[in-house]
Amino acid sequence: MAPLFRETASVIANPENGMINIRATQRQHEKVREFLDGIMENARRQVLIEATIVEVDLSDRYQQGIDWSLVYRAAGDPDGRSFGMSPVGPGGGLMTGGVLSAISGLAYNRTVGNTTLTSAIRLLESFGTLRVLSSPKVSVLNSQTSILKVVDNEVYFTITVTPGTPAVPGVSAATPATYTSTINTVPIGFLMTVTPQISSSGEVILNLRPTISRISRYATDPNPDLRTNSIINQIPIVQSREMESILRVQSGDIAVLGGLIQDTRDDKSDNLPGVSGNSYLSNIFGYKDNRGRKTELVIFLRPVVLTDASLNGDFEAYRSILPEARSAFARPVDPTPFSTSRP
Repeated sequence: MAPLFRETASVIANPENGMINIRATQRQHEKVREFLDGIMENARRQVLIEATIVEVDLSDRYQQGIDWSLVYRAAGDPDGRSFGMSPVGPGGGLMTGGVLSAISGLAYNRTVGNTTLTSAIRLLESFGTLRVLSSPKVSVLNSQTSILKVVDNEVYFTITVTPGTPAVPGVSAATPATYTSTINTVPIGFLMTVTPQISSSGEVILNLRPTISRISRYATDPNPDLRTNSIINQIPIVQSREMESILRVQSGDIAVLGGLIQDTRDDKSDNLPGVSGNSYLSNIFGYKDNRGRKTELVIFLRPVVLTDASLNGDFEAYRSILPEARSAFARPVDPTPFSTSRP
């Protein structure tokens, strides 16, 4: 028998005070409560992101970049741990030369013991000299963005010239030109934004956007007023390389991004006094050192889903690195009476 009426509901939104009024049946209100409880529980979830940014000064043998196939073959561990190539995006290639082809990751599959980033970093030592730029640990709410930044703020100035006025006999005196300097800064180094999304199964989807920047050269301010007054103002020209990708990583696994290669040259020359103007003598008695340096930036990320973000829960392992004074305040201390006796 068909029902004589149909349950209806109405939703009235009041954007002025940020309230939503729902007119519905008891069963519909229960469904709304379940939906809102799920949203609140999902919004309160957190993920701990352990990141390590490593710069590899590539040796002469690996000037084309890190050979990840060698890492894959040489990553066997007698303790039962291993690296496994696992696709975390479309395709299976890695970032090469800073050009986005497709993203793939190295997932650290733990079978025995605890997973650490140190074991992953040591696998890159055979490709050159390693230098850890930063190793932050950040706790991020679900679907919120965190920023990891390792930069130097390069300072430069913009100069504004107000030309002077000549003297007018019997009317006004000459006024000199005035110069106004405005300080500017541009970040040079490494910057990455990370936005995690936690699924109900414990998977973490990471939206990453790493950027590396450097000063390629300087340009002279073409302001004609500056040239007239023989003032040279240098403005830095910044070269940036960035990529954006979305990774799916299990909680506790390690994802690796590589391929941001940077090529720098350091050309030095020296000559004997008096022969620098003669190209023939400079080649005989001069000294030239043209060195090239190629580095690759590798990013290690290890997300861990937190269920209890407190010192008594998931942060228990970090209690030992807290200042001793903080732990001293946590327990009462018996007062020591002052001694009134004199020696």
